[in-house]
This record gives sequence, C-alpha cells and structure tokens, in this order.
Amino acid sequence: MKLISIILFLCLNVFAIEKPHDLLDSISDHAIRIGNGNSNKIYIFVDPMCPYSKKLITKISEDKMLQLMNSYYIFLYRLPKFESDKLTQHIYQSDDKKACLENVMVNNKQINLDNIQISTDKQKIIDKIATVGKKLNMVHRPYMMVFEEGSNYCRVSEGSAPCMEEFDFE
Repeated sequence: MKLISIILFLCLNVFAIEKPHDLLDSISDHAIRIGNGNSNKIYIFVDPMCPYSKKLITKISEDKMLQLMNSYYIFLYRLPKFESDKLTQHIYQSDDKKACLENVMVNNKQINLDNIQISTDKQKIIDKIATVGKKLNMVHRPYMMVFEEGSNYCRVSEGSAPCMEEFDFE
C-alpha cells in the first residue's frame, strides 16, 4: 500500500507540473500512427529491439479490430540496455515509417545499419520524444497511455501491467 501511495504521489507531482496530454500533443506529429478508431487515443513508447514491444506492435498490426476501434500513436524511445539508436534513426528516416516499423518489429527484418547516415533533424525529433519520456518517468517498454474519447483522464501501463493482459504475451 505504501508503494502505491508513493507512485501515486510521484505521478501527481509530475502531472501537476506538465499535463501528460500536453506533453504527448507536443510530439504527436512525430508519431507512427496505426489505426483510425475513435474509441481510444493510445500513445505507446517502444524500443524497436525490445521483445515485449515487438509483441505489442505485432498484436496491434495484425488485429484489424483494434485498429478500427483505436488510434495508436507509436513513438520510438530507447531502453538503456539495447543499442537501438541507429535502428531508431533508420525507422524515422524511412519514407514509409509505418511499413519500416512493421518490417523491423513484426517481420523481424534484419537491417544493415553499418552505413546509416545520422540526420540531425531526425535526431532532434528522437531527442524531443526522449525528453517527453523522461518527463513522464518512463522506465519500461512498452509504455502506454490511453485517453478515452470524451474523458479528461488517462490510464497508464508500464511493463506487464494488468491492463495489458488482454494482449496475451505468452
């Protein structure tokens, strides 16, 4: 109970300073969008090398009903234990970011990153997304924030939170 109180206190303090929705809106133009549904607006932060992130993106990409019900805004945000900087750059620099994301995360396509040229404009976007992730105290991936249509509240899940059980990761 004490841990829940501490987490709630920390969340309230972070959210009091800057509203999560405003932070997410500041980077929403840089999202890789999947789905066009109106039920929920779901922001998801993933590391392209994280196996749990891959499973979630696979589920969303393959389940057309989820895409009809919800709009998913996918952001690439590196986990410290993975060396995914070049892969993130590659995805953001591609002409079709959604197709590239799915090739990497769903189809497990191997990408030769030896000769990738780092774009300073794309790196600024990646850094801006990372700043939002840090402000929201994201530690695990995938990290999801769900905003229901017509509601001023959001639900947050991190790691294998109960609200992710419906995705059946096993």
